[in-house]
Amino acid sequence: EVGRVFLLGFFTLLRVLGVLALAALVWVPVGILLGLRPSLAQRVQALLQVLAAFPANLLYPPLAYAIVHRHLSLEVFSAFLMVLGTQWYILFNAVAGSLALPEDLKEAARSFGLRGLPLWRRLLLPGTFPYLVTGLITASGGTWNAAIVAEVVQWGNTTWQATGLGSYITSWTLKEGQGPHLLLGIAVMSLYVVVLNRLLWRRLYRLAEERFRF
Repeated sequence: EVGRVFLLGFFTLLRVLGVLALAALVWVPVGILLGLRPSLAQRVQALLQVLAAFPANLLYPPLAYAIVHRHLSLEVFSAFLMVLGTQWYILFNAVAGSLALPEDLKEAARSFGLRGLPLWRRLLLPGTFPYLVTGLITASGGTWNAAIVAEVVQWGNTTWQATGLGSYITSWTLKEGQGPHLLLGIAVMSLYVVVLNRLLWRRLYRLAEERFRF
């Protein structure tokens, strides 16, 4: 059973990393571009704060309805449920990092004619890297928690489960007298979070402090 739970945790780990990569691919460019336009960022941030404060679980029923009645694969679309409440951490930190870029560096980039990909590679991504790492770390913790709800979808008498540790924990939560299984699932998820922090996030955080700090 322990080996099976670790395998389920690996599937959830892949789903978490995929969700973070997809959210970063979408929201990092949007956040950085917003930060380069402070007046626009101030107007948009109020709307973003409202969206971030909106309870993501209220969106689960219509999405669950769509997944069940459209016969969509929960193995894939559970990722969209997981990212609903965590994507804002990435966006807010991307905006904050872009706003914090020193004006003299922006002026130097304009003077050297940096545009397009060279501008992103030389200034925008390195300059906002510490903020992006903070956003990803925060979003990672929220995504693991969201997996417990997102990997199981129930509509009426129909229950769909994705292969993962979140669905394992949810399944045993609904059964009485199954404390050992529930404890095992929570312990394995905690272990995955700690190992991911030490092997990935801590190294990226150290890299941000050593090489990308002004």
